[in-house]
Amino acid sequence: MKNIAPHGESVARKKRVARDPGRAILTIFCLILIGSGCNRHPQPAVSEVLLADGQHKDRILRGVYPGEGLWRWTAPSFAFSLDPPPAGKDAFLELDFTVPQELMEKNPDVTLVSKVNGVEVARKTYPKADRYLLAAKVPPEALKKRPAEVEFAVDRSAADPGKGRTLGLIVVSVGLKEYEQTAEFRDAQLVESHKAYENVLKQRDLQIPVEKQRELMKLFHSLPIWDSLWFQNVRIIKNPLDLWMLQQIAYEIRPDFVIETGTWYGGSALWWAHTLNGMGLENARVLTVDIQDLTGKGASANPLWKKYVEFSLGSSTDPTIVAKFAERVKNSRTIVNLDSDHSMHHVLNELRAYAPMVSPGSYIAVEDTHLDGVPTHPEQGPGPMAAVLQFLAENHDFEQDFSREAMVMTSYPGGWLRRKK
Repeated sequence: MKNIAPHGESVARKKRVARDPGRAILTIFCLILIGSGCNRHPQPAVSEVLLADGQHKDRILRGVYPGEGLWRWTAPSFAFSLDPPPAGKDAFLELDFTVPQELMEKNPDVTLVSKVNGVEVARKTYPKADRYLLAAKVPPEALKKRPAEVEFAVDRSAADPGKGRTLGLIVVSVGLKEYEQTAEFRDAQLVESHKAYENVLKQRDLQIPVEKQRELMKLFHSLPIWDSLWFQNVRIIKNPLDLWMLQQIAYEIRPDFVIETGTWYGGSALWWAHTLNGMGLENARVLTVDIQDLTGKGASANPLWKKYVEFSLGSSTDPTIVAKFAERVKNSRTIVNLDSDHSMHHVLNELRAYAPMVSPGSYIAVEDTHLDGVPTHPEQGPGPMAAVLQFLAENHDFEQDFSREAMVMTSYPGGWLRRKK
C-alpha cells in the first residue's frame, strides 16, 4: 500500500501508579457506598492516546487497526474515550494524522468531521495527501458526559485487498487537552519567543548589526564545549561570559543570599561560594535546590561549599522549600538564578514563587532563554523565554536589563530581570 507515514517520534511520559491491596473492611465499606462515589484508588485521567505505545488500548472504542511503529491505519470512522480537562477549563481536541495517497486517487479532497459526545466540533477539508494536525476548541456543552466519546469520520475510503480492510486515515495520536498542553499553544509560544529574542537584539546598546549578533549567538551555542567545563574539578554547565556578568552583579548588590534552582553536580553553587568569599561576604549564603543530590561527587567536600552552601533536596517549586527559602532571606539582599527544568510552566512557576524574594535593585536571572528564543533548541519549547514574556506581562515590578548583555554571546538573552527600586 502507498501511504505518507508520519515523520518524527512522539514521546509518552508514562506515570505508573502503585496500588496496594487495601483492607477488607474498607473494601466492603466502599462497595456499600459505591453509589456515593467511594473509591480509594481513582484511576488517573487519560487525556491523550499515543497509538505507538499501546498503553491505553482500552480507550480505543472502534475503527483502529492493529499495527506496529509510530502510527496506525484506521477505518473511515473511528473513535476513542478520553477524559476532558477539569470542569471550568477550556478543552481542545487534537488529532495528529496523515491523509494517505490512497484516499486521493479518485477524488481531490477529503473532509474530516470530528465530534465529541455527538456534538460536531470541527469539519475540515484537506486538498492533498500530507501530514496534518487538527486542533479545535470543544464547546462546554459537548463535555457533559465524562469520559467523552471522541469520534472522527472521513468521507472517503480505500480498499486494502490484501487484508480485507476498508481504510481511512493514518493516525499518530488523539488528545482532549487544556490549551496550554496543545501543539497549537506550543507553536504560538515559540513564535512569540523568537520575536522577543529579535527585540532583545535591537534593544542592546551595541555597535554590532543585528544579523551579526544572531550569527554569533548561533555559532557560540553550537560549540562542543558544554561537556568539558569544570570549576575546581566539579562539573559545571555555565557560559563563562555569563559567570563574568554574574560576578559583576554580585559585586554591585553585595548579596546576603544567592538562591539557585538546579544544582546538578554543584559546580555553579561552588562558583558562587568562591565569588562571595572573594568579596569578603563572610555571612552570605548560597541556597541551592535540586530534585537529586549529585554534590557528593566533589562539590560538597570543598571547604567553601561547607562554609557557604546550603543544599535542599526536592523540587524548586515545592511550597515547603519555597516557604523555607522565603523565611530564610526575609529582609535581606537577594539574587536569584533559575536553571532547573526549562519548560515554560515550570520556569513561570519559579518566577512567580521567587520574585518576591528578590530585593529592590537586585536580579532574578533566567538562564537558557536562548533555547526557545534564538532558538537553539526549539524542540524543547516553549521554555524560559516564553516564561519571561508571561511573567513580565503580569508583574510590573521587574524590567529587562539589556545592559547586562554586553557580552552578546549569553545564555540569558532577555533574561536579566531587575527588580525596580
